[in-house]
Amino acid sequence: MRLLLAIALLTATLCQAQDVSLSELQQRLAGIDSLSGTFQQTLVSMEGEPLEQSSGHFMLLKPNYFSWQIELPDQQLLLAAEGVLWHYDVELETATRRNIPPDNPYSPLEILAGDSQTLGEYYQVESLGPDTWQLLPKFESGDFLAITLSFDGQLPLSMDILDPLQRVTRIVFEHLEHNPGLSAADFVFVPPDGVDVYSHE
Repeated sequence: MRLLLAIALLTATLCQAQDVSLSELQQRLAGIDSLSGTFQQTLVSMEGEPLEQSSGHFMLLKPNYFSWQIELPDQQLLLAAEGVLWHYDVELETATRRNIPPDNPYSPLEILAGDSQTLGEYYQVESLGPDTWQLLPKFESGDFLAITLSFDGQLPLSMDILDPLQRVTRIVFEHLEHNPGLSAADFVFVPPDGVDVYSHE
């Protein structure tokens, strides 16, 4: 009986801590209506060695608009808007269009741009310190196992994404503009002439 009571108390304490952590992260995310800036992205091996590096610009607007423009080492664009995800490869001159299901779980990048009040439906959140949270997906994902999101005050500082091969994609956000005057018109993509377009419904 004492053991069962101890387990019940421990479980309740853990659940309460997770609720507090989720609430704290939601408060940080709720202060972001829109955001723009630059990023440095590095893929790091399990041994800590850098494997790939890229950089570029990004912008996001709630709810569910984001643009991820890779400029180096090659030019690519990931853009989500109006329930559609575009991937445009400038060098290959190809553009791929995919519909985003309404109940699709948030991808790592969509955590910043999505509705923070629904975050708990998709992730278990644990505080790792005053400005850092770990997010574990509650859904099946073959792309990542965990996300670590750090803030500097009210703005995101970095995001680490752990994949099934124990590699980490580390994204550092820089030169941020908090709540710039963005609108849905800033997230319109029209494939340039001559680009091969592929559609996946």
